[in-house]
Amino acid sequence: SPLPPSLHPAATSYLFNSMVKLAGTAGIRIDSLSHTHSQISLQNKKKIQNHIGGLHACSMALATESATGILIGMNVPDTHVPLIKQMKVDYLRRCQGSIRAEATLSDEDYKRIHEEDKGEVWVQCKVEDESGKEPIKAQMLWAWVAKQRRSKL
Repeated sequence: SPLPPSLHPAATSYLFNSMVKLAGTAGIRIDSLSHTHSQISLQNKKKIQNHIGGLHACSMALATESATGILIGMNVPDTHVPLIKQMKVDYLRRCQGSIRAEATLSDEDYKRIHEEDKGEVWVQCKVEDESGKEPIKAQMLWAWVAKQRRSKL
């Protein structure tokens, strides 16, 4: 990239948020990204808070979907489309402040995405709030399938 490394998170976040509108509305920030790991953060702002001033349950779920989805999306070939099939989110405790979500793709799953024409993988996402504790546990089931060609009539 021609950008200095210090600008990579801001540029990547801008591109992601311009494609995933809800992530942009919430203010998702991509802090680091590789082919097998992503780390995103979400600030506790009024527009995404619940009635008691913490991050809304849906905003935390959005953070985990974004962290796992960007990993799948960047690994699925351009001839295929990623699809979320299932979200499993367990709410464990009240969130304290902002959160950081980290998703990791195993070497085995990375290989499957690149070799199989279609399939699905569970992607784990670890979420920590400002206290260093986990307010939620989350995993997402992502699938990939070949894009359908539009027939010309």
